[in-house]
Amino acid sequence: MILISNLLEKSDIISIIGNTGVVVKGITDDSREVSDGYIFVCMPADFETPNARWKYKTNGNDYIPDAVKRGAVTIVSQNPPGIIPDNVAFIHVRDARKAMAIISAEFYGNPSQKLVMVGVTGTNGKTSTCYLTRSVFAANNMKMAVLGTIIQRVSGSDIPASMTTPEAHRLQKMLSEAVSEGMDGVIMEASSHALELGRVDGIKFDVAVFTNLTQDHLDFHKGMAGYLASKTKLFSELMKDDRQSYAVLNADDPASEHIKKHTKAEVITYGVYNKADLKVLDFQSTHQNLTFRVSFREIEEIEIKLQLLGDHNLYNALSAMGIGIAKNIDLEAIKKGLESVSSVPGRFDRVDAGQDFTVVVDYAHTPDALERVLKAARKLTQGRLITVFGCGGDRDKGKRPLMGRAATDLSDYSIITSDNPRSEDPLAIISQIQAGVDKSWSEGQRYETIPDRRSAIQRAVEIAKKGDMIVIAGKGHENYQIIGTKRNHFDDKEEAAEAIKNIN
Repeated sequence: MILISNLLEKSDIISIIGNTGVVVKGITDDSREVSDGYIFVCMPADFETPNARWKYKTNGNDYIPDAVKRGAVTIVSQNPPGIIPDNVAFIHVRDARKAMAIISAEFYGNPSQKLVMVGVTGTNGKTSTCYLTRSVFAANNMKMAVLGTIIQRVSGSDIPASMTTPEAHRLQKMLSEAVSEGMDGVIMEASSHALELGRVDGIKFDVAVFTNLTQDHLDFHKGMAGYLASKTKLFSELMKDDRQSYAVLNADDPASEHIKKHTKAEVITYGVYNKADLKVLDFQSTHQNLTFRVSFREIEEIEIKLQLLGDHNLYNALSAMGIGIAKNIDLEAIKKGLESVSSVPGRFDRVDAGQDFTVVVDYAHTPDALERVLKAARKLTQGRLITVFGCGGDRDKGKRPLMGRAATDLSDYSIITSDNPRSEDPLAIISQIQAGVDKSWSEGQRYETIPDRRSAIQRAVEIAKKGDMIVIAGKGHENYQIIGTKRNHFDDKEEAAEAIKNIN
């Protein structure tokens, strides 16, 4: 039996109205999910911190009447409540999002304290790192749940992810389920949004990983400094109790120096070019695999033969190695785990429908990610490199010309198309992408624009010849396209396979 009063001890409360000695049966921020005995947390419409600013479409307080009607026994809000019945308690807090995280952790029995917790943050590489890390732990006979961009897998079942890091009450419930299912731990992506919005507050991490920092999400963050500050939160919270923790940092990314200054955890660095604890000695990238030799603190050395392709996967493998070392997994088990991963959905993911050219689908949706993927693809391409890409609507507009420049500079031919245009005009997005293209190239020379994504993929397949490679970038594992407010089924791999079928 859990009483409201037991859940509030760690919350920053301004005032309490009503009886808190009531049994709680659930917690949510969605009034439609409320039933008898629930706490309803009102999320504010306006969100602003020194690092970020955002305005949501709805204000949680507007849904108090519906929540009460459905059986809410307590309302938690950082705004005045208006009129509520005498039999419903009202908790006025300074920060509703932080309160949601803390109350949820207490309600579900602080499950992170019973699990090995690994948090992965960075602009690119989070998903691949999580997949590789799960395999490393599996080679050490440890069962790990994975929560991330593609799926949320707690035990044997996969739940499609609606966001990279779930809202706090859903996240804590998943961690509780992982405990109940007998999992040893959880590997989760920690997005900058989630860190800034407090979704992971109340979680105790054993290992935190930083992959890299490049431009993204500047529609939410106040510049790159704010973006980095949000990422750093994951590391500044380590070692605030007696729990031994580790920070695994990319030595080739300058942002790691900032993070290192803001953590008390033991640091393990990894790198390809700069001095690092885990240092790549040499590597070879081919159509079949990615092979590299790596040393750990110049004492132990091992060769890894990844099934994943592309130089960028060096970093993903190294970060997974760092996590394994932090949890005392020996290098042979780490090697076995890394080498057993054959693919990551939507990450340099091949489409093989019997064609004599190569087609890969990749989630690359930032300038840096696109550049890395295209440079990796170039090394594996015998003929022309053809790129199909677009940029999402209602998101960071500043990266659009940068992606236009990266694609057209690094490809032999580019087809600029739609991604998820959402509420924006696809032609306006394409125009902003074109602004970054070298002015000496007119449309039809090194690139063309085809707003319809299906037609763009078909066009790429039609012009491809033996030995060419097509990179379809931006959506990766996503099996939908958002046009306006409607989510339509659309899968880049399916579309590419169908287009190939039509030319054969």
